[in-house]
Amino acid sequence: MYDFLLTLSDWHAMEILFIASVALILIDYFFPVDYPAYIGYFCFAAGMFFALPFTLLPSFLVAILIFIVLLVLHRVWFSRYLTNAPGAEAQRTL
Repeated sequence: MYDFLLTLSDWHAMEILFIASVALILIDYFFPVDYPAYIGYFCFAAGMFFALPFTLLPSFLVAILIFIVLLVLHRVWFSRYLTNAPGAEAQRTL
């Protein structure tokens, strides 16, 4: 398992996950659903798993905690800014 994680780290998994998370969260602005943002939050948490200097289990637990915090922040604060998709007002009135 550790060899697999080291191989992913050598292939720059952390950087790729961070770039994918930013792209997905920005793309979510144009969609009336929040699935791209959720996937982006997951990618960010997975990137944090590789970025944290802990062992396997603490890094995994912190990544899960980061994902949950991002979901709560999305529900409370981010959804105000990410639900401005073109035509979203027309769908809300239907």
